[in-house]
Amino acid sequence: MTTLMPIGVFAHATRLSVRALRNYDRLGLLVPARVDPGTGYRRYSLDQFARAGLIRRLRELEAPLADIAEILAAGTPDEVKAAIKRHHDRVAARAAELAAISGELDSVLAEPTRWLHVYERVRASQPIAFLTIRTPLSGLAELIGPAYARLFAALEAQGVTSAGPPGTRYLTDDPDESTVELFVPVDGPVRADGEIDFAELPGGLLAATIHEGAYEDVEAAYRSLGRWIAERDRVPAGPAEELYLVGPGPSVASEAYRTEIAWPVTS
Repeated sequence: MTTLMPIGVFAHATRLSVRALRNYDRLGLLVPARVDPGTGYRRYSLDQFARAGLIRRLRELEAPLADIAEILAAGTPDEVKAAIKRHHDRVAARAAELAAISGELDSVLAEPTRWLHVYERVRASQPIAFLTIRTPLSGLAELIGPAYARLFAALEAQGVTSAGPPGTRYLTDDPDESTVELFVPVDGPVRADGEIDFAELPGGLLAATIHEGAYEDVEAAYRSLGRWIAERDRVPAGPAEELYLVGPGPSVASEAYRTEIAWPVTS
């Protein structure tokens, strides 16, 4: 006869909370051995101790639940180890990113605020091909390159030539769920294909500045624009834009990047 225990006993035995166990049941990570059809009470078996222990250890490693699901779905021990290694590599990469950010914070604290020259320019409306991606800003860097590759490949397939440097418009202000438009000025109409579309980039007055170097240090440009707009009582008239005058390429060092950061404003 299989020994079953109520959720409270199983929670104490595995050092997992009852709330966590209910959530793992809902997600399919750790489903009770039996659920009473009348009362809904969950009961767990001794055989589930190992799975519960693995989940707890993975949570201590700060593995996201989606990664835990991948690890638990792996069949053989070697597949489990490979899935755990992939998570370890992601954690190590994130640790390196955090170390780099920490170094940047040290330099910001050590140096006075740097103000960049801000200028005005008038842009005529222009036809663009574009695609839209939705992502937290923290994940944009890994998506933007492949997205531009798809955009340029679609233009090449249609025989359409770019008529200027590519750019980006930030259509929403939420850094946790941003809607970002990647565009390329074009010399003729573009056929929409479900991802790539065609539109007119609005003309008007822009307040702009030039950021030189890698994109990790772009905050000074945005701060300079914000200060300029506030000092002159200007009102933003559209989403912030980045125009990649000199961008990533096979033989382009990050120090050579030149990006125009611009904000449509009222006159």
